[in-house]
Amino acid sequence: MNRPAPSRPPSTEVSAVAGRAAARAPRAPLRILLAHGDRELRGLVALVLRGDGHKVVEAADGSELLEAIASLVIDGDRAFDVIVSAQAMPGPPGVSVLTGLRSRGRRTPFVLMTGHPLVQAQARRLGAVVLDRPFDAATIRRAIEQAEALVADRG
Repeated sequence: MNRPAPSRPPSTEVSAVAGRAAARAPRAPLRILLAHGDRELRGLVALVLRGDGHKVVEAADGSELLEAIASLVIDGDRAFDVIVSAQAMPGPPGVSVLTGLRSRGRRTPFVLMTGHPLVQAQARRLGAVVLDRPFDAATIRRAIEQAEALVADRG
């Protein structure tokens, strides 16, 4: 005769699930600038980030990425909490934008999407989080969490 395994009281199960969700939940929605030349991939990454409650501004290439960054100075918009950029895209590559930001003293957390080992090493030296290819929704979330920790640290 098979006996059912003892279960925790419902209130304990709900508390455990709520505790795990709270541990993963960001402190506040982030304002994220997302640049990728592949419209479909950019859309999927944006969908994941928006699904997690973040505000996402999309750029289709390196030039639009630079325009969005420059508009902060011109329009006085709120700064981006995190920049997520592909390395390979039309216009300036992601690591060039990162290098330019760092050379001007900008410490905005940066996530660079690339599978190229030399570019990954350069991005890490510049303080970026590297999102290696291939990646999935969980990997994107981990990279944003790492970048979010940088946002909290610069407080």
